[in-house]
Amino acid sequence: MKTQKQTTARPVKNPIAQKKDVYLYWIVAAAMISFGLSVFNDYALDDFIVIVKNKYTLQGFAGIWNILSHDSFAGMTAGDVVGLAGVRYRPLSLVTFAIEQQFFKGSPFISHLINVILYAISGVLLFKWLLQFKTTYSDDRWKQIALVASLLFMVLPVHSESIINIKGRDDIFCLLFFLLTSLQLFKYVNSGMRKNLAFAAVFYFLSIMSKETAITFLAVFPLTLFLFSNSTRQKLVSVLSVTGSVACLFLLFRYLATTNNAGIMSTDILNNPFINASSIQRFATVLYCWLLYLELILFPLHLSYDYNFNQVPLTHFDNPWVVLSIAIHLSMAILAIYFFRKKRIYAFSILFYFITFSVVSNLFLDTGAPIAERFMLFPSIGFCLAISTMTIAGFEKLKERKVNLPISQFKVLLLVTVLSAFTIRNVMRCYDWKDNNILFLADVNQTPNSAKSQLNAGIACLNYAGETSGTEKEKWIDKSQGYLAKGIEIYPKKIDGYINLGVGYSWKNDFENAELWWNKAIAINPTSLDLVTPLKVLANHYFQQGMQFGSDKKFDASIGAMVHALQYDSLNAEIFFNIGGAYYTIQHWDSAIYYFQKTISLNPDYPNALTGLHSAMSSLAMKQGKK
Repeated sequence: MKTQKQTTARPVKNPIAQKKDVYLYWIVAAAMISFGLSVFNDYALDDFIVIVKNKYTLQGFAGIWNILSHDSFAGMTAGDVVGLAGVRYRPLSLVTFAIEQQFFKGSPFISHLINVILYAISGVLLFKWLLQFKTTYSDDRWKQIALVASLLFMVLPVHSESIINIKGRDDIFCLLFFLLTSLQLFKYVNSGMRKNLAFAAVFYFLSIMSKETAITFLAVFPLTLFLFSNSTRQKLVSVLSVTGSVACLFLLFRYLATTNNAGIMSTDILNNPFINASSIQRFATVLYCWLLYLELILFPLHLSYDYNFNQVPLTHFDNPWVVLSIAIHLSMAILAIYFFRKKRIYAFSILFYFITFSVVSNLFLDTGAPIAERFMLFPSIGFCLAISTMTIAGFEKLKERKVNLPISQFKVLLLVTVLSAFTIRNVMRCYDWKDNNILFLADVNQTPNSAKSQLNAGIACLNYAGETSGTEKEKWIDKSQGYLAKGIEIYPKKIDGYINLGVGYSWKNDFENAELWWNKAIAINPTSLDLVTPLKVLANHYFQQGMQFGSDKKFDASIGAMVHALQYDSLNAEIFFNIGGAYYTIQHWDSAIYYFQKTISLNPDYPNALTGLHSAMSSLAMKQGKK
């Protein structure tokens, strides 16, 4: 008689939980494939502000206190005074940069890798956060919506600046800690445990220390809990009290850190785009920019690091695109009100978009730019959620109506197509952001009417010219002059273009044209520190020219060239001495005495100056004695 083999009971695996784990891998993969190539990039653009040229970040651990106690841009400036309107207090990302400097001594690979990893983690947290929502959809359908929204968010090309530019870590940190805060708030509402509220307070403090835009979350937190949880009024009050207290604490820290080094209102239109606009023009242009933001999310074909003057010209309310923007945003507001009473996801998506966009919209506060792609990191969450809900719900309705189409296959095909297209665009942006030179030359084609884009493209060409020689060098110089001339045409008051045009001509040994362009820069801003080197170059050129004339016994020409040199370096003892020597040679004793005396006044120990002076005075005395 056979005995039956005894078996032990085993726990049944939850297939939904397993699926959720697989989804998390998809989200991480989406981030890594889209932006993973950025780890091979160098520093670019604002990385120089927060890392490469930031005196506090470069100090490593020793600079952390200064980071915490100053404006976030103070470390790049003389006297810690920021030449921009307003203050920026975002110390958390800078602290991590200082730590990286301490251990890795300025490794862009490490910094880029950290950004990509943090972004991937944020995508996972976004998915987990959305799964906490109690909606009218079935669990299975809502998981699909949450997954599509998270995947779409991960690959939106408009996010590329925030991820690929290391400086964008302030945005990533702000997002990551916002999501951690939100998850803890859901746990608090569901369990009532105070420790979750305490954790939420800590995470929210880290979020707002990452970037001030987190102040808008004071409205997002109660909105989310009201619409998608079983929160009581008492718990909502507790949430508002705790997060409000954290925000007040941050504002106190911000005030103490920045009160002595507040920014200065910029008069440069490249940093203050609405400085010359009337109230009507400003409002109309702002509304037009809102439409352009939607275009950047939906059709990210022309992405750029810069949209400043005059890529987005000032406009009026008779512009049909402004009218369209008003119509779209009013419709969104009406839909939000309509769906809010029903606690529908569309209401939340629109309100989330408006709330997080409010502080960067230029409606209430000037951001220093008409458009910046990084400003879309948070608002695009609402966009992704609305689009995914609309798409999944639409396919489900077709399925319910038994439309004779392969609905499931078409749904997957559409998702894969969109994700693939956006991912390819992100990979292209990773290469565009390889370094400043590549970025400047790539993006000038996307924003050709931006003065900054044109001027920076000219600088990139000069950088390449400096690395070559011969005909290749001249080609790069000629190319740079085309960009610089266009930049000057767009914005004639910016001296950078004039200076760099002069640099190109000086490299061609065409000092006549170099002097022409540098003098135009002097006429605009004679005290600019950027002119110090060009003026010394001119002085040295005419000095050497004078020395050559002297060697050729052309003393009048020699004196003329050296006097010309003094126009650009009036405190150079060597020039005065050699002019004195030339006058001495042609026996103009009184002029020789004057220039030898100037030499000695500038440098009492200048070799042979005193001897020359005594000799000239003796010769003059003898000449006068003969008379």
